[in-house]
Amino acid sequence: MWRRKTGDTMYTVLEKGGVCSPKGFTASGICAGIKASGNADMALLKSEKAARCFAVFTTNKVKAAPVLYDKAALEHAHFATAVVVNSGNANACTGEQGYKDAERMATMTEEALNLAPKSVLVCSTGVIGHLMPMDKIEAGIPKLVEKLHADASEEFGRAILTTDLALKSHAVEIQTERGTVTIGGACKGSGMIHPNMATMLAFITTDIALPIDFFAEFRADIADSFNAITVDGDTSTNDTCILLANGMSGLRYEDLSLSEQGEFRAALMLVMQSLAKDIVRDGEGATKLIELRIEKAESHEEALRMARFIGTSNLAKCAMFGEDPNWGRILSSAGSSGCNMVAEHTDLFFGDVKVLEGGRPIQLSEDEAVALKNVVRQREYKVTLVLNIGNACASALTCDLSYGYVKINAEYTT
Repeated sequence: MWRRKTGDTMYTVLEKGGVCSPKGFTASGICAGIKASGNADMALLKSEKAARCFAVFTTNKVKAAPVLYDKAALEHAHFATAVVVNSGNANACTGEQGYKDAERMATMTEEALNLAPKSVLVCSTGVIGHLMPMDKIEAGIPKLVEKLHADASEEFGRAILTTDLALKSHAVEIQTERGTVTIGGACKGSGMIHPNMATMLAFITTDIALPIDFFAEFRADIADSFNAITVDGDTSTNDTCILLANGMSGLRYEDLSLSEQGEFRAALMLVMQSLAKDIVRDGEGATKLIELRIEKAESHEEALRMARFIGTSNLAKCAMFGEDPNWGRILSSAGSSGCNMVAEHTDLFFGDVKVLEGGRPIQLSEDEAVALKNVVRQREYKVTLVLNIGNACASALTCDLSYGYVKINAEYTT
């Protein structure tokens, strides 16, 4: 673990931390036989007591049955006690039967846990257009309940994966004058990743009690974490980001000092941005992780929109895969983003190497040319576009477009 001190407050990044790190959370993960691979494909996350629940869902007009069910369940009550998840089947474009199946998953879990109706949320991920194998789901739920335990962050994290190659799990502890608060998180996402909510399944847990108006803060944090990533420009039918706050630490957000509230926000953002970065790093077929940084823009919103737009350029992403510092593709994409810029004022950097000044290419020295090649050969690097028309800045994360991405998605259902 490592610690970071800010003012009088300390927070600690927990090694192998995840959704079970905060007090009062247990989880489980099993193989129910949904995936032909035999990998784990059902998971359950439970709070010891009903937790304040904030959730943000896909903006795709085609919404999966679990998304519709969860939105209805949270319409009048902002609390949940558990989330049941399956991978391998998205339960999307499955009509009335799909909704009934999502509802059945929730009610079966509620009955098995002796919980009140509408206290369990449902998430699904996988192939679109297939009805749920409810015989396997129904057999799996009692096993999930039986296997619940407090050291199951990794089990939960692995059971929610689809084409992901890596576990995505993080946790942070915050030391305040009144005691310790913990934030944990897990997510899945590798393909069909594009900002317009969360573009994956993400689960955030904390043992502090949060007020209802914290939802606005949560949505703002999503904008600069899960909404600031792109892999392929496609927004999923199932995107869901859920925050559960159970108050088991005995602390309330309102009781923290202003500096401690700021530290909690910073720690929450750290967990969310770490998970978001893991998604792009694990993008389908990805060999590069690139931060697209826009500086001196007219507004943060414009800077973020431009960075996101550049991150969807297939031409730019192919150049990244080929380790080609093709600044023309970056500049062209920025110019077609719909955001304000003046080409003649714009500078461009790959890493620390300046390749464009005032909209004109720079004649690089031999040493600078070597440095430029070394930047684009790295596994992770930054591209910075300085617009010089304002004082705002923002970043988005993207990955390259490789042969591997095409192969994975050409064979996804075959």
